[in-house]
Amino acid sequence: MKKFLMATDLSARSDRALERAVMLAQDHEAYLTIAHVIDEDLPSALSDAQEDAAKHAIDEYVDKLAAGKRDRISIKVVCGRAHADILDMSEKVEADLVILGMHREDAFKDRFRGTTAERIIRAGGVPVLLVKDRVIRPYQQVIVGVDFSAFSRRAVEFAVQFVPNGNFHLVHAYGVPFEGFLYGHDTKRQVAKLQEVEFEKMIDDEMATFLASLDQKVAGIERVMKQGTVREVIFEQARRLKPDLVAMGTHGRTGIAHAFLGSVAEDLLRAPPCDVLAVKSF
Repeated sequence: MKKFLMATDLSARSDRALERAVMLAQDHEAYLTIAHVIDEDLPSALSDAQEDAAKHAIDEYVDKLAAGKRDRISIKVVCGRAHADILDMSEKVEADLVILGMHREDAFKDRFRGTTAERIIRAGGVPVLLVKDRVIRPYQQVIVGVDFSAFSRRAVEFAVQFVPNGNFHLVHAYGVPFEGFLYGHDTKRQVAKLQEVEFEKMIDDEMATFLASLDQKVAGIERVMKQGTVREVIFEQARRLKPDLVAMGTHGRTGIAHAFLGSVAEDLLRAPPCDVLAVKSF
């Protein structure tokens, strides 16, 4: 993990992401490219002036953050469309990670097109870190949502590489099969209890198999297996554990598949409890 791309819109939201990006680049001894995209529809006189102002503003802030250690930091300002140019630049610099700040909300546009982070995840293959919180310390407490698939396997492995000294909490949400088809209060309670015990044993075995299959072994993992929807369980555990980072694998679907199946990772990007790492698997 040696190359990061951080995209800024020069807002206070992006300042937090820039602070985190500089810290991560220093911790990983990685090259960091800081990008700013100017709207291509602006008149050339305005775009030229904005380009100069953007470079100056970013340069000054990086000087403060990097404390003179900026030989691996570069700044690029281009005219274009935010998500498309960020994707293009991530390919050109061969980024291992794209870092973004919280976007400016536009409910109408977001409903039909998605946020910048969502669109980058759908169209690209590079993991995306969305920075919400102020930078106080390196990441320590990390929740990873797992469903035992290839998507969550890559998310765990990337998160471990990304936060090598972190405390990891692997969270799996499940539902008891056929619970809704049971009739009668006593019968439902008794049968559901038996089903839950048997199902929990099966889930525990699946978690053990999943951990054994990881390429990178992780010491000190907390396993959290709770009944409920993925959204409910992830946010419940975020309230309990107060993590610095929540990591999720994502299918990154587009079109009809995305409209019907959705993505928990993208839900987290829209209303994050803390910083969110979305890792796409093919």
